Amino acid sequence: MTRAARWWPVHSLLAACPPGAVVVGVCWGVQQLAALPSEQASRAWLIAGLGLLALGIALGSGLGRWRLRAAARPVSAILVLVGLAFATGGWALLRAHAGLASRLPPALEGMELVVRGTVLDMPVPSAQGWRTRLRIEAIESPAGLSAGPITARVSWPSPEAGRPGAEPVAGRDAPFVAGEHWRLALRLRRPLALRNPGQFDAELRALEEGIDALGTVRVGPRAAVRPQRLAGMSFALPVLVERARTALRDAIERALADQATPVRGVVVALVVGDQSAIPADHWERFNRTGVGHLMSISGLHITMLAGLGIWSVRRLWRSGLRLPGRGGPAPPAAWLAEPHAAWVGAVVCAFAYSAIAGWGLPAQRTCWMLAVAGFALLAGRARGAREVLCTAAAVVCLLDPWAPMAAGFWLSFAAVAAIIWHGSRMRLGQAGADPAMASPRGSPRRPWRPRAIARVRAVLGEAWRSQVAATLALLPLGTLFFASVSLVGPLANAFSIPLVSGLITPLALAGGGLALLPGPLGDWVLQLTAWLTEALLAALAVCDGWRWASLVIPEPEPLALLLAVLACALLLAPWPIPGRVWAAGGLLPLLFTPARAPPPGELWLTAFDVGQGMAVLVETSAGRLLYDAGPAWSGDSDAGSRVLGPSLRARGIHRLETMVISHRDTDHAGGALSLLRQLAVDQVASSLPDDHPVVRSAARHRRCRRGDAWQWGDTRFEWLHPADDDPPLARRAGANPLSCVLRVQSPAGSVLLPGDIEAAQEAGLLDRLDATALRADLLVAPHHGSRTSSTAGFLKAVAPRWAIFQVGYRNRFGHPAPAVLQRYREQGIGVLRTDRDGAISIRLRAGAEPRIALSRREPPRYWRMSVPEAADAEAP
Repeated sequence: MTRAARWWPVHSLLAACPPGAVVVGVCWGVQQLAALPSEQASRAWLIAGLGLLALGIALGSGLGRWRLRAAARPVSAILVLVGLAFATGGWALLRAHAGLASRLPPALEGMELVVRGTVLDMPVPSAQGWRTRLRIEAIESPAGLSAGPITARVSWPSPEAGRPGAEPVAGRDAPFVAGEHWRLALRLRRPLALRNPGQFDAELRALEEGIDALGTVRVGPRAAVRPQRLAGMSFALPVLVERARTALRDAIERALADQATPVRGVVVALVVGDQSAIPADHWERFNRTGVGHLMSISGLHITMLAGLGIWSVRRLWRSGLRLPGRGGPAPPAAWLAEPHAAWVGAVVCAFAYSAIAGWGLPAQRTCWMLAVAGFALLAGRARGAREVLCTAAAVVCLLDPWAPMAAGFWLSFAAVAAIIWHGSRMRLGQAGADPAMASPRGSPRRPWRPRAIARVRAVLGEAWRSQVAATLALLPLGTLFFASVSLVGPLANAFSIPLVSGLITPLALAGGGLALLPGPLGDWVLQLTAWLTEALLAALAVCDGWRWASLVIPEPEPLALLLAVLACALLLAPWPIPGRVWAAGGLLPLLFTPARAPPPGELWLTAFDVGQGMAVLVETSAGRLLYDAGPAWSGDSDAGSRVLGPSLRARGIHRLETMVISHRDTDHAGGALSLLRQLAVDQVASSLPDDHPVVRSAARHRRCRRGDAWQWGDTRFEWLHPADDDPPLARRAGANPLSCVLRVQSPAGSVLLPGDIEAAQEAGLLDRLDATALRADLLVAPHHGSRTSSTAGFLKAVAPRWAIFQVGYRNRFGHPAPAVLQRYREQGIGVLRTDRDGAISIRLRAGAEPRIALSRREPPRYWRMSVPEAADAEAP
C-alpha cells in the first residue's frame, strides 16, 4: 500500500461532513460564552484535543502494527471527532484571550499620546477625513507609559471634519500611504460601540479584525506634536498589497472623476472592496432589491475570475507551448496535467483578486472552497461538492473562529449548499457532458447552431435552478439577519448577476489595471464600465420603485424559523416528493408573523443607544410614537440609518403613527430624514421652523403646543411645553428652551419626555402645573443630565422611579454631570444610562414591577466592554 493510499482514509474522514460541522459548531459555541475560562485551561483543551486527534488519525490510518478491523474503525472516528472538538475549542479560546489582552488599557483612554507607528492599510476616505489601521509600536509621551503593540483604527481629520453634510474627501491625495512610519499625537479610546437590538455588533467585528483601539490624529495647533513622517518604509507582503489597492483605487477615481458618486463608488467597490463612496440611500436600494451581495466582493465574482483562470490555463496548455526541461523542451503537460494546472490557475486567480479586494468573508469562503477542491484533485481523490463545502467551512472557522457569528458566513455557505442539494451531483474535476450537446458515437457532429442553442438553454436552465435554490435557502436567513425579504430579488438578480459578474467586474478590473499604464485605453474601458453600471442602477431604481419591492418581517420565532428551514429543504430536495408544493405552507408562519406590540393595558418604552443624542420609542396597543431621531454624525451617516432603521426593522416595524422632533439640534433631529425615507410616518410633531427639511419632507406636520392632547386607546398623550406665548428671548437663546415636553399617561404607568429643557423651563412647568400633572414613573433626564437641568424641585415634583440618561461614551460635554447624578441618587431614583447599558427597554404593566432589559448585558458575551462606574441607587 502506498503512503498516499494509507493516509487517504484520514483525508476522507476529515473532509466528510461531521468533522466540518464539529468545527463550525464548536467555534459558534465558544462565541456564546459570557466569560472565558482561564488561559491555562484553554491551552490544556488544545493540547488534549491535539493528542486525541493524533491518536484517532494514527489508528484510523493503520500506521505500523496498529491495524484495526472494520468493526473497530468507529473508535478512531470518535477519537477524531472528540479530539477535533477539544482542539478547536482550545484554539478559539486562545485566540479570544489574545484579542482581549491586546485591547487598549482603560487608563490610556482620552489621553493625548505621542506614538510611533506604521500604517497598515489603504487610506479610506470619509466625511471626517481619512481612516486606516495603524500599528502603534511605541508610546513616547507621556513618559513612563508602556503598552504592548496596539493596532488602532485611526482617523486623520480633514478641514471639513465634523460639519453636518460634509462630503467624503475622495479625490484628494491622502496624507499617508500603507507602509509608512509616522510619529503622531493620538487620542485613543477602547472600541466600545453602540449596542441596540437588531444592530450590527461592532465590538465583535473589532475583536475579529484585531482592532484594539479607536483614535484620532491630533493635527491642530494644540496638538503635542505635528504629524511627522519618519524615515524608512515597510515592504511586508500585506503592505505591498495595500499599496497596490491604493494605486488601483486612485487610478479609477481619476478616470471616473466626471461620473456620479454612486457609479464611481460601485466600480471602486467591485475592484478594491472600498465601499465608502456608495451613498447610504443606494445601499438601502440594493438591500431592498436583494442585490447587495453583488455590490461587494461576492463569491460569484471570484468564481467568475477562477473560471477565467481555468480557461486561460487550458488554452495555454493546448497551445503547443514548450517549456525548458532536463531532457529538452517539453509541453506543459509533461510538468503538470491539464486538469491540475487549470485548478492551480483558478486558485491563484481567486486568491489574487481576493487580496486586492480586501479579503472579506465571502472571498475567504470561495477561495478556501477552491483550494480544498484543488488539493483533492491534485491528491488524485476528487471529492464531492458537499465534502468540499464542509471542509471549506471548517478551514474558515479555524482561521477565523468568530466567522460563525457573521451573517455573511451563513448566507454564503447556505446559498452554495442549497444549490448542491437542489441539483448538483457532480464531483469536482468530473463534470459530465451535457446530453443535449453530445452526439452519438459514429454519427456526424451536430451543426453549430443547434449546439449553441442547446448550450445556451442548458446554461440558462442551470442559472435559473441555482437562482431559485439560493433564493429559497436565503429566505429564512434573510428574515433572521435582516428582518426583510426582497420580493423583486429574483428578478433583480436575474439581470444583475450576469451583468455585474460577467461584464462590469471583469471590465472594471481590466480598466483599473490598464489605467495604471500610459495611454487612454484604461480610461475608455472604465468609461464603458461606468456606462453599464449607470444602466444597472437605473434598472434597480425601477425595481425599487414598486410598492411591494420588499417586506419587513419581524425577527422570527424559533419554531417558525425551523418550519421554514424544513419547508425549504423539502422544496429543494433532489428526489421526487408527492405533494411537494404543500411544503410551501411551512413558510407562512415566517412570512406572516405580525410585529410584536404591547397587549392592551401595557406601555412599552425603548431608549435607544444613539451616542450623544436622544431617541425614545413609546409603544401602546394602538400605535407607536418615536420621540427624537438621534444625531447626525457626518455625510450620510446618522442614527436613523445606522441604529433606528435596523432596530425597528428587526421588530417588524415599518410604520410609525407619530414621530416627534423635540427641537432642531442635530443630536435630536439628525436621523429624521433617514427615517422618513425608510418608514411610513403618518405625522411629524415638532417645534422646528417651517423651512426645516424635516417639516418639508413630512407627509403631515403639526406643532407641539402646550395643552394639546390626544388619546390612543387608554393612553393619553399631552404636550406640556412650549406655548405660543413663550417670550422671544427663549427663541433667540437657542433651540433647547423650545424643546417639546410630552407626558404619556396610561393605566400601566406614566412617562415624561422633556427633551433638552433646562432649569428655567423646569421652573416654568412647576409654576404652571401642579405636582400630579408632572408625576411620572419613568423620566428621560432633561438635556442628557447637564449641569443646567434636573433641578431638585423638578425631580421632587416628577418623583420618578427610574431615570434614563441618553449619553455618549466619553462625550465631550461631560454628561451626565456628577452633581446631577448625585441629585438623582439622593432622591432615591434608579439610574439607567445608554453609554453603560446600551439600549434600555422597559415594559410597564398595571400592578406589576417594570420589566427592564439592557442590551449591553442581555445576552452577556465575553467580548463586550463595560463602562466602570459606582453602583447606582436601587429603585424604591
